[in-house]
Amino acid sequence: MRFAGFWIRFLAHLVDFLIWNAVEFALEWGITKMLGLSATAEQIVGVILSLLIACIYYVEIPLNYGTTPGKKIFGIYVVRLASGETPTRKTLVLRLVGYVFSYLVLGCGFLMVLFHPKKLGLHDIFSGTACVRMRRVPKTGAPVSVS
Repeated sequence: MRFAGFWIRFLAHLVDFLIWNAVEFALEWGITKMLGLSATAEQIVGVILSLLIACIYYVEIPLNYGTTPGKKIFGIYVVRLASGETPTRKTLVLRLVGYVFSYLVLGCGFLMVLFHPKKLGLHDIFSGTACVRMRRVPKTGAPVSVS
């Protein structure tokens, strides 16, 4: 497997962050303005939308397509480290929880990619996944690695 390095993953994560936040902002603004909610209710809606969109974006989309839109742009796919296959829903949920821990330690969980021999971040280690560079990912079976 050809592991994706820090800077390419950083750019992919930035694209994902921008897409995710644009969708969240548009939905939150539309819902809160349409319903005329109070500031407290707006915050509650914001938290619920953040969680819902994060689950869709970082669990359901990779489950069906093998990657997020930002990673797809750079040819990066999330795979199970042990087998190279597409992760299960449970694995992707663990990866999402791992993102929280990677951020909680001031982003150091992401910086681990710079130093790990397989370019794994804390969230990868937590979930048993890796980000690899590939041309495509078949629906089942082993992925095709870029050489």
